[in-house]
Amino acid sequence: MVGKYNEIQEMVKLPKVEMTNMCMIYDKTSGKVLVQDRIKSWKGISFPGGHIEDGESIVDSTIREIKG
Repeated sequence: MVGKYNEIQEMVKLPKVEMTNMCMIYDKTSGKVLVQDRIKSWKGISFPGGHIEDGESIVDSTIREIKG
């Protein structure tokens, strides 16, 4: 899907878009939410996630990012 967007972008001169994902993982039994402690580009906590690679689906990229 992202690869097709890049082809269209070149044809019509659209601005470059960088796709990302983020996923909330909630454990119903404990009531806990998984967060990630950020220390590199900025400090704080966030949900797991990252960049979607060219040609990768958002679902596949989310699974890849969660597996780490």
